[in-house]
Amino acid sequence: MEGRKESAVSRRRPLAVGVLTLALLGTMLALVSTSSGGTDTQQASAQKPSGVISTGKGFGEVYAAKKSTLKHTLFKATLLPKAKMARNIALAGLGRSEKKVNEALALRCWKNNGCTTGTKGKLTVAYIEQFGENVYRQMSKMEFILQALTYPEVGRIIYSSARVDFNKAFADWDAAIAQGVDLIVTYPDFGDAMIPAMKKATDAGIPVATYAWGYVSDPGKNYLTVVGEDTCALGKTYAYVMNNQVKSGKIAFLGGFAGNPLSEGWQKCEAPALRPSIDVVAKEPTDWNPSKVQQVVAGILAKDPDIKGWSYEYGLGMAQGAYAAYRAAGKPFNTVLTLRTDDVGMGCLFNQLKNPNLQMYYYTSGNTQIRVAFTAAMMKLKGAKIPPQIVFPIQLQNQRVRDSCVKGYPQEASATSLIPLSLLKKMYPS
Repeated sequence: MEGRKESAVSRRRPLAVGVLTLALLGTMLALVSTSSGGTDTQQASAQKPSGVISTGKGFGEVYAAKKSTLKHTLFKATLLPKAKMARNIALAGLGRSEKKVNEALALRCWKNNGCTTGTKGKLTVAYIEQFGENVYRQMSKMEFILQALTYPEVGRIIYSSARVDFNKAFADWDAAIAQGVDLIVTYPDFGDAMIPAMKKATDAGIPVATYAWGYVSDPGKNYLTVVGEDTCALGKTYAYVMNNQVKSGKIAFLGGFAGNPLSEGWQKCEAPALRPSIDVVAKEPTDWNPSKVQQVVAGILAKDPDIKGWSYEYGLGMAQGAYAAYRAAGKPFNTVLTLRTDDVGMGCLFNQLKNPNLQMYYYTSGNTQIRVAFTAAMMKLKGAKIPPQIVFPIQLQNQRVRDSCVKGYPQEASATSLIPLSLLKKMYPS
C-alpha cells in the first residue's frame, strides 16, 4: 500500500522517467516519453521541406529518412530518440528501408533461415533467437534480412532459434562466434541469463545489439546497445489508460516467457502507477503463444469473471487466444486492452465486434527497431561510438481513432512494419 501512496503522489507531479507528458485529446490517448532529453521543437528544426528528416552523415551512413517512412512506422515523424547520436542511428537505420533490395532473395533467405547475398561481401551477420516461433519474431527476421541486404559488404546472413531450449541457446551463440560472425542482433528471452554468451561475443570483438527493449544488465559493457521504447514508461502509460478507463476493479497482466525483460519492464512500472482502487489479480506468462493465451485467460476468468482490463504485449494473441476464452466462457468481450503491438488481426476483430464496451489502446509493434539495432552494430564496426541505449518515445493509439485494421494487410502482420506489403503477402499468403 505504501507504494500505491507514492504513485498517487507521483501522478500529481511529473513522472520519474526523465520527463513524461500525458495528453488526452478527445478520445485519443497519447503519452510521449522524453527520457533522453531534447524536444520535438529541436527535432522539427532538422526537418527539411523536401519531406525528409536529415541530421547529416557519418560512418558509412546517411542520417536521413522520409517523413512518410517515419510516420508509417512510428505514428509521427517526430517520435524519434532525443539523444543526438541515438537519433542519427535511428534515422540511418529506418531510412535504409527506402532502399530497393531483391525481394525474391529476401523471401528465400527468410524461408531458409539464412543465405548468401551474392554480393561477395566479406561480412557475416547473425540474428540469434532464443524463441522465434511466432509471427512477431518472424517479421523481425524479415526486417533483419531486408536491412542486411541494403549493405553490399554483407555476404552472408545467419539465423537461428533455440526454440526455448536453454542449452541450445548457448550452443547457437558458440556456433556463431566459432563461425566468425561480424555482428549479432538478438532478443534475450532469458534475460540476464544470456549475459555470459553476450559477453563472450563482445569480448571477441563482435558487436551485439538487442531490440524490442531486450534489456540485460550493463548495455555498453556486456553488449553494445539496447534499442526500443522505455518499457517502464510503457507500463506507466498502460496505467494511465487503466486509471482513466477502468477507474476501479480487477485487471490482469499477461506476459511472454517468464523473466523476459520486455514483460518485466512494463509490469513492474504499471502496477505501482495504478489507482489504489484497481487490483491486479493475475500476472501470468503466456510464451507469446495464442493457444497458451487462451488457456491462461480461461483460467483467470474462471476465478475472476469480472476482469475489467488486460495489459499485454501481443495484440494478435489477444485476438486469437483471449477472445476465444471469452467465447468459450459465454462472456461478452467487455474489457479495456492495453497492448504493445498493432497486429492487424486484433484491430479487425475490434471493428468486427462493434462492441461499445470494448476499449483498445496499442503501440507500434517495434519490429523495425531491429533495423536500428543492425545499423548500430554496423556503425560500431566502422568505428562509431554507439550509445548504450537507443530509446524511442511512446505514444499509444486509440483503436477508435486510429484503425489498426489496415486494408490489404495479412491478419498476422503489423501495419507499421517496413516490410513491403507485396512481400508480406508472400510471407503470409492467406
